[in-house]
Amino acid sequence: MREPVLVKVYAGSRLYDTARARYVSFDELREWRERGVRFEVRQAETGEEVSHVLFA
Repeated sequence: MREPVLVKVYAGSRLYDTARARYVSFDELREWRERGVRFEVRQAETGEEVSHVLFA
C-alpha cells in the first residue's frame, strides 16, 4: 500500500503537496478525499498533523 501524500500547511493557509512539489487548493484535497487518495496534512513549522481540523 502506498504511503499517504504529505501536504504541508504554510502561512496564509497555503497547502503544499510535497510529492508533486506544487501548491494545491482545499477543493483539490476534498476531491482527493472523495476519490480515496490517502494524504495527511501537517503544519510546516511544527509538523503537527492537522487533517482533522481541515475537514471538521
